[in-house]
Amino acid sequence: MNVLLYAAKNTESGERLKHSIEGLRSVESLTDCWNITELLHHLQTPDPLPEAVVLQAASKHELRLLESFRFRLEEVFFILVLPDAEAETVARGHQLRPRFIAYQDSNFNEVGAVLDRIEARHGGSGSGHPPNGTMDGQ
Repeated sequence: MNVLLYAAKNTESGERLKHSIEGLRSVESLTDCWNITELLHHLQTPDPLPEAVVLQAASKHELRLLESFRFRLEEVFFILVLPDAEAETVARGHQLRPRFIAYQDSNFNEVGAVLDRIEARHGGSGSGHPPNGTMDGQ
């Protein structure tokens, strides 16, 4: 499975997130975006996105920037890491309709488990489109 990762550069949580994904057998390639400009470029291009996208919104501002790409992100399995667990932040995160939500203070083991499960369900077909009803409600 190919994964696009946006994580907060030079932060402990961003490094932990990257390492939790790098060690997965299901990950064939990992494209790192370490700044918001690079991520926005990937989201704005008409090229297909990888099968899975993991985004760490380092701040509420970054989370708001992602809102304009909601429909683009719905095309792929999308995991969102929120900057905090405040009610407004969580509500904004859910509006993006990710398949899974984690928080910056987590150990990210669950992110790896979700990616492995996506790959198992996806069967390595590489279509990049989620089957109806999978991974919702976790």
